[in-house]
Amino acid sequence: MIHGIAALMNTTPWGALVESTTVRSRLFDVGYERYDLAERLNVSESDPEFQALLAEFEDLPADPYATDAGRYRRYARGVMLPWSRTFTWIPEVRQSESDSVNGYFQGDFNPDFAGVVRTLPAMTESSLNNQLLKDIVLFDFDQTTWSAADRAWPLHVGVHLIKLSIDDEEREAISSPNELHQDGEPFVFAHLMYRRNAIGGHNVIAPPRCRHMIPSEISPDLIMAEFELTRPLESYGITDEKVSHYVAPIRKGSSEEAGQRAVVLVDFTVMRQHI
Repeated sequence: MIHGIAALMNTTPWGALVESTTVRSRLFDVGYERYDLAERLNVSESDPEFQALLAEFEDLPADPYATDAGRYRRYARGVMLPWSRTFTWIPEVRQSESDSVNGYFQGDFNPDFAGVVRTLPAMTESSLNNQLLKDIVLFDFDQTTWSAADRAWPLHVGVHLIKLSIDDEEREAISSPNELHQDGEPFVFAHLMYRRNAIGGHNVIAPPRCRHMIPSEISPDLIMAEFELTRPLESYGITDEKVSHYVAPIRKGSSEEAGQRAVVLVDFTVMRQHI
């Protein structure tokens, strides 16, 4: 199946210029926006590419930096050329014949891993070849806004497959950091793949000054949005400098199966020359 991104290519601005007065969005003006990619990309749950991407979450390895947090993940890195709207994957680092990794660095933005380059399990070759995942990356890029100076440089694209999973009724599965935060990358997008028997996992958007606090610690007047992703490919994006954001832990629901919440995260950062 040819996904909807092909039809959007001639009508969707790719990485709009910040100077443009014709391209405005809630993501640009307010700092966040919600999307329904199932509708925007014309994808159903029965689509083979969706099912193939869904299968990648079944055997995600535990986050090596939080093996008891109920968090499972893989990570890949790519390069987007804004002037040609061309995306390619960056090769992973092979540690052995069967073990590949990618480094992930957030500077001081994540207090759990300040200044640490995390070595995360690389995404599989089958996931890198998944056309729906590529369409998601291109869709996200089309929502971003860059200055003319920024558009002269390639963009680093980070793609995470993350699953929270918990089968103990007395515990929670937790994202990192477990607080309102900023990520450091100028634009970040989250796309729900599925929720199963999960309680919690709602999202909160607040001003940047609420960083390092949890939602219950701030005035309700400061909460810009609070919502829960429930449908496959229900999504949202943020402009990092304009907001802080939070995803709550999940707990197991009333069914016997584990409580799970699986998402694709995509982020964009300018790759500037460093001398």
